[in-house]
Amino acid sequence: MRRSRKIDALMHKLLIEKRMDGFSVVELRDASLPYVEQTCDLANLRLRLYRQLLRFERNNWLRVEGSRANKRYFQTELLHVYEFAPKPTSVEVIEAEVLTWSVLASERNESRGELEIALGEVGEYQSLIQRFPELEPKLALLLNQARERSAQLLGKVNVLTTVHDTIASEQKAC
Repeated sequence: MRRSRKIDALMHKLLIEKRMDGFSVVELRDASLPYVEQTCDLANLRLRLYRQLLRFERNNWLRVEGSRANKRYFQTELLHVYEFAPKPTSVEVIEAEVLTWSVLASERNESRGELEIALGEVGEYQSLIQRFPELEPKLALLLNQARERSAQLLGKVNVLTTVHDTIASEQKAC
């Protein structure tokens, strides 16, 4: 029975599915371009792939011939002993993050609208209290409730904005 191992989805695509053999790091990088974001930095992509190659080499799944720019990687028999499964792809993760990002953006916009309404209520209660001081005892409780609601909504908007911006900045990375 073959043992299953999880490996980087990009490496799975290139080495297992496409059966690349006898390649250089640059050739591997170039072959991976259709599977990564177009905004991905080539130097970072090469480093990412090189780290994976080192891991495969340490596990004796790949052997190396040559040196420096002439280094070529070849699959070993040990690579075929194991059954490899891809880790969730960055595309799947990015698609989930895009969905999360859009849901967060929608919730944030909805909360901003509710915050504007709550702040409008606070302003209107204050205006009514100034115009009709005799109503202050009756309106004070409602004014405090509107202030508390606006504070909660402001906190919600701040959290959603922070998380939204964090996800947006991570999506720009490779």
